[in-house]
Amino acid sequence: MSDTASNPCITCGACCAYFRASFHWSESEPSLGGTVPPELTEKLNDHRAVMLGTNCAKPRCIALQGEIGTAVFCSIHPQRSSVCREFPFSGENNQPHDRCDKARAAHGLPPLMPLANTLVQ
Repeated sequence: MSDTASNPCITCGACCAYFRASFHWSESEPSLGGTVPPELTEKLNDHRAVMLGTNCAKPRCIALQGEIGTAVFCSIHPQRSSVCREFPFSGENNQPHDRCDKARAAHGLPPLMPLANTLVQ
């Protein structure tokens, strides 16, 4: 199976340019074991931080590189937040995901077809 077939996210990136990526502030605090680079985040409130570029009307995560729908990658993929790690793509494990489909539609991309037994690492 090709990388694109097993991980359609590498040609998409729509979720990174549609949703606010917020997570517990400790994920960007190195002294507490946080891995998200703090210089790429901002405070949302006393409990949450957000990725720069995602807390606005037309979001695009600062870590997203490339062209949505063509070829993208996360510049901090190994260090990304829990909200990014846990966001499933539509069709993952043969299950639809409305939020993925909504983000894709906002960028003129069709819904993904189900892929049995797939897991994004």
